[in-house]
Amino acid sequence: MATSGLVIAPPAALVLGVALVGWAWFGASDAEAPHTDDATVTAVTAVAAVAVQALALPLPEPAPAPVPRPRPAAAPGELTRLLAAPEADLRATLHAALAAQSRGGRLYARALAHRCADLAGLQSVAPVDANDPRHQRAVARLAALAAGCSQFAPAEWQALVNISADQMTADDPLLAVQQSDLDDAALLHAVFDRPDALLLDELGARLLLRRIDGEPTLYFDGQRFDAELDRATALAALRLLPCHFGLACDERDPEVWLACLRGAGCAGSRAEQAPAAAGALAGRLADALRGRELDRFLPPS
Repeated sequence: MATSGLVIAPPAALVLGVALVGWAWFGASDAEAPHTDDATVTAVTAVAAVAVQALALPLPEPAPAPVPRPRPAAAPGELTRLLAAPEADLRATLHAALAAQSRGGRLYARALAHRCADLAGLQSVAPVDANDPRHQRAVARLAALAAGCSQFAPAEWQALVNISADQMTADDPLLAVQQSDLDDAALLHAVFDRPDALLLDELGARLLLRRIDGEPTLYFDGQRFDAELDRATALAALRLLPCHFGLACDERDPEVWLACLRGAGCAGSRAEQAPAAAGALAGRLADALRGRELDRFLPPS
């Protein structure tokens, strides 16, 4: 079939271009919406242009765009699955999290809203690699997230990202633990009672940070992770720990696909991004949490 010199981008590419540029301006006349300067518009436009170029290439096994649909309030075990919901369904997913605030949904709503902050901060994407299907899938997720975030005025998701002083606990048991100043033992007992995947991800180094001989250090199973390589291994293990408790740590994870777009390597999961030693340590950490083995986390007194 003969073609002219004009290339028409597929509908998904046009949606992304409009969503990204329109999102930069959405709510500009709203008194509550923050001012969008020329630099921000230029940066968002640049991301849109590169994404449109990428989406003009054939995507592996394209699927129809998900249709936003209402979701019921999530139960505790279902909250983690909200993080793997379709990006284009963001508004319905976020509202389902807020409806489950008494079970930890406010913490989940914050994490979902933060994805729009990540998108706003994405100044450019790595050059398109037509031979890397992972890169192509990451670009498709970028388009879907842009569509999801365009369902909000910037002031809406910013209010959910930022926890005000009167919302420090907000009747959310997970947020209460994450925002607390509990001592080491009390914090670990709270995690033992409910080793929630997102809570583990949010706590990160705090799970292992101890003060030994007056110095803060990472500690587990009788080992101090003071050396640079040891510390890097421990931090990588903590990043893998939530994967043992239901967090989607594959290509659905924004930490994985955003790294691909930023040029930090296109991996299939957090595990692929981490050294083998970190995976083994993460498994031991998970076993200790499930077994409520407090002594493995605390140095001898």
